[in-house]
Amino acid sequence: MPNNLDVTLDKSTTPWCLDISQHGNVNVGRSPDPQTITWRLTGNAATGKFNSQQDSPPGFVWIDKTPPAGIFSAPVLGENGKEISISDLNNSAVTSGEWVYQLSAKIDGQVYQSRVTSIIATTTSPMIKNT
Repeated sequence: MPNNLDVTLDKSTTPWCLDISQHGNVNVGRSPDPQTITWRLTGNAATGKFNSQQDSPPGFVWIDKTPPAGIFSAPVLGENGKEISISDLNNSAVTSGEWVYQLSAKIDGQVYQSRVTSIIATTTSPMIKNT
């Protein structure tokens, strides 16, 4: 089952930041098959492009702890940089956990990132939760 998240530019914060639908959290249930998580720039961010993994800052980065190998694929840019996707293989109790991430995109010549309020996950930090 795909997990599609819209990403817009939140201008109510200082500095402005990327806002991820569903308050930034993805809950992925257990499945024998990999599940795709895709973030798409929409609305007032639709003119932008996610940074590549070679950019500084990269388009997708794990914050605090990196998940064990084999759970997530490397991030892949798609559709002219307007999408970034990863594959999540949550197929056993070993693959359960919570991982905080940060996105970066360039919109109208300016780089914006998703807000991470602290290294410890909070309800406003973007997070993937494998249940």
